[in-house]
Amino acid sequence: MTLALSLGSATIYASNEESNLMEESVKADNNQVTMEGQTLGLAEVENARQLGGYYTENGRRIKSNMLLRSAKLVKATDEDIKKLTQDYNLGTIVDFRTTDEIADAPDPEIKGVKNEQIRVLYEDNANDSNSAAMTQIYGKDPVSGLIEMVKNGTLSDDMYVTTVKSETAQKGFSEFFKVLLNNEEEKAALWHCTGGKDRVGTAAVLVLSALGVDEKTILDDFALTNEFYKGKIEYMGNEAAKQTDDKTIIEGVKTLSGVSRSFMEKMINTLNEEYGSVQNYIVEELGITQDEIIKLQNMYLE
Repeated sequence: MTLALSLGSATIYASNEESNLMEESVKADNNQVTMEGQTLGLAEVENARQLGGYYTENGRRIKSNMLLRSAKLVKATDEDIKKLTQDYNLGTIVDFRTTDEIADAPDPEIKGVKNEQIRVLYEDNANDSNSAAMTQIYGKDPVSGLIEMVKNGTLSDDMYVTTVKSETAQKGFSEFFKVLLNNEEEKAALWHCTGGKDRVGTAAVLVLSALGVDEKTILDDFALTNEFYKGKIEYMGNEAAKQTDDKTIIEGVKTLSGVSRSFMEKMINTLNEEYGSVQNYIVEELGITQDEIIKLQNMYLE
């Protein structure tokens, strides 16, 4: 049997199978990636948003209010916590921060919510300069730290590639997937770090890839941090300008105060080249089986 699909002014005749594939592709192509569509609406938690609503390449859709991501939770108001537990039915928090970060700004204790601390960065390995540099961003004087990183080139377009190739990150992200797989039915999971952008963003890219979302949507979602942090990025640039008149350094500080889409695109391209796909990387390096990926999809897709 053939079906007539009308796309604009043209009518295309296709088989049932072909028409289904076309409809699925149209759904994925029409993914809307906006602050308004993804925000959690929390008052004192930065970069707080969800992955819900995106269509996958096979036409399924990520369930709303199930997969949440944010920056640190230390300033969350009572109303924020109420919204997380009641509106979003939060069941599990995954904290990707280092020991020092957690000590400086501990998560609030939320009754009935599990808190899993998972490391994806080395904390005491001088040979892992990239991970050490990423941790330095969140110190007491982030502007000076960022200026130094721009000067020495420590944070480069390889930063996410280096992270996903490290044993610490692979072990941590494997544990993260296990948490998602073991999350209580119909309960939301929220993962966060300090800024909710690099570690959290990388985790989100891996989750979206496992769920079968297309790369453009994945990168658009990753780059959405720059919209959430628009004011902060400008502020950090202005503060950097008080310490240096080098415009390249100032622009570098602004870039590193948000995220670089091209850096993440390089990570995805590298995994595609070396493993065939990001999903294959998840299977081969994180040890998540194909059956577990199917289970993850059945849990979080509709």
